[in-house]
Amino acid sequence: MSNPPSAKDSSFHKDAAPIPDAQGQAALLLIESLIHSLIDNGALTQEQAIEAIESASEVKAESAAEEKEPARTLRHSLTLLKDMRASIAAKEGRYDRG
Repeated sequence: MSNPPSAKDSSFHKDAAPIPDAQGQAALLLIESLIHSLIDNGALTQEQAIEAIESASEVKAESAAEEKEPARTLRHSLTLLKDMRASIAAKEGRYDRG
């Protein structure tokens, strides 16, 4: 792959209180890495990636209204999505807006 992973590009390292779920952690890191790679290769724009993350946040917020999960889990999920959004928004590379 032409885009080596970088820990500094990931929002995952900011997770100070990870829930001990190896599959979830690996999946989150893989998805964020994939988004960065798609942006690097011009297959996805930052705006599209941010829109997808915001959509996921909205779904999480709706599940809170339906009380489908503990409030602590919801807050943690929303924080992870917020951090991922910030990571993607800060992304600079060949296909930047600018």
